[in-house]
Order: sequence, then structure tokens, then C-alpha cells
Amino acid sequence: MNNKQQIAFISVDNTRTFEDKNLDELYVNQWEEAAIATKTVVKLCRKAWLITVNVLEEHPVWHISFASSFANKNPRELLTYEEVANWTDIENELAPEAMFTVAELQEYMKKVWAQMLWPDHGVVNTEWTELQEPLEENDFDIKVVKWDKAFKDAYSGFDDTNLDDILQENNIKEIVLGWVATDYCVGDTALDAVAKGYKVTIVEEAVRWVTPETTAAKIKELKEKWVKFVTLEKIASRLNKI
Repeated sequence: MNNKQQIAFISVDNTRTFEDKNLDELYVNQWEEAAIATKTVVKLCRKAWLITVNVLEEHPVWHISFASSFANKNPRELLTYEEVANWTDIENELAPEAMFTVAELQEYMKKVWAQMLWPDHGVVNTEWTELQEPLEENDFDIKVVKWDKAFKDAYSGFDDTNLDDILQENNIKEIVLGWVATDYCVGDTALDAVAKGYKVTIVEEAVRWVTPETTAAKIKELKEKWVKFVTLEKIASRLNKI
């Protein structure tokens, strides 16, 4: 791979769990359009011999972020450390099938203090983790899996993965980001990348978001950290010159 440009494209969570209406999980309107824009960027990167990375989540069943892992919780409810701090192995509100212990939950919640609970999604070895068309596995040079531990949740592609090692091994200095969601996984991946010293560009047409409110706050934070937002036309013009 020619790395003279020191640029890599990272697709975050471009999978059916977020994009297929028929799965009825975390679908948000127009996410398919972002997949099409991502495919355009991938083609340009492949033409320019730039590294492309597919970062996705593959949850074990009964993950700590699933509302179904708790007896009396619904999707999009917030779980807090204060709520679980006094749970015991005997008196607790875990579902019988939960793949983590009370102690693991309490240790994790003490670090994060609050956890948004989601519908079951992105479960490993299911159709949920398949790439959304028109993207294909051979569009990417490297696959990085996040959120693969039942007792831990993480939005960033850098959190407890080998993504940073991969980028450093390939002498990458700048990453171009696409996919979902701006206010969660894309945004946190971008912030971690900046903290690690990478220059970061987000392609506007290649991302979507969960809510306008959380997205506005995240975009403000991203811009304050010098994350650059560019149009598909502008990134295409740049990549076509490589």
C-alpha cells in the first residue's frame, strides 16, 4: 500500500443494524444515503491507494448496553451508577440471561456514571453486523471490532481496540471519517483521534445522527477540537488529485 499521503479512510458502524428498516433496531431516516456517499469516498480512496478501515460493533448477546439485559428497563432509558450502586448478587434488576455480573456492572458504571440503554443491535454472527449495501467487505483493507465485551460499552473506534496501532504501523497522520452516528460513535472516534494527534476530517454527506440536539452539541465540541467538516464534492476534488 502506498502511504505517502499518510491518509486513511475510516467507516464507522456502516452496518445493517443502523440502516435496514426491516430490522427495526436503531434505524434513522436517510442513513442509506450516507452509505452511498461512503461508497463514493471508498472508491476514491481505493483509486488513490489509501488505506480503508471498517470499524464496527459486534456485541455479544445480552450486552450491558441492551435494555433487554435488565428486568425493568426500556430502550432509550438512562441507567445510572446511583441506581445500581447498592445492588447485590441476590437483590438486583438484571435479566436472568445477562452476560455480566453485578460486580462488573457496578465497576463499569462507577467509571461512566450513566449509560444509555438501547434496543438489541449489532449482535455478533447475525445479519445485523453485515455491511449495508452498496458497501462490501472487499471495499476495506482492515476490519476493527469494538464493543465485543459484554460488560463494557464504548462508542469510539479507538476504545479498547488496535485501531491506533494499525494507523501508526501504516504511518497515518490524517483520517477521513464517515457513517454513524455523528453524535455518538463517529463523534467520539473523531475526538479520540484528535487526542492521539491525528488530523481529522468528517465528510458531511457520509454521516448521519441520532437527534438534532445531541448532534449540535457534539458538532460544537468537534469544531472546538479542530475537526474539519467538508462536503463530498470537496473531498472528492482533493482525492482525485492524489
